[in-house]
Amino acid sequence: MTQTSVFAPIYAISPHRVCTDGFGVTTLVGLYGCPLRCKLCINPNSQQIPNNARVLTPQQLFDEVKHDDILYRATNGGITFGGGEPCLYPEFIKQFSSLCPSNWNIRIETSLNVPAENILSLLSSVDEWFVD
Repeated sequence: MTQTSVFAPIYAISPHRVCTDGFGVTTLVGLYGCPLRCKLCINPNSQQIPNNARVLTPQQLFDEVKHDDILYRATNGGITFGGGEPCLYPEFIKQFSSLCPSNWNIRIETSLNVPAENILSLLSSVDEWFVD
């Protein structure tokens, strides 16, 4: 399968989280951008995408997190996308998921406040959803 280059603005990659963002050892990948402006937002710095945002391809992100493969496999862990609103980047998440071993769990923390087609396109790539 040929993949086109897609990118996502990332504000944080937080590894070795234990039972915080799903079962097992996880890495939280925080993505910039959110259509909401919640008064009690826990990540207000993620709402706006700064000009100097770190931007990665799915392959670049995979290369940064693959060293924890054994931890993800041994603990039923994996990658949790948060933000901001990760569902603003469905193609990025789908391409990233296709690079991962099948026993990594792909999780999303989302408000679901995105176009329905974004959610529908992610259904086959995401193992668990945290909706708030």
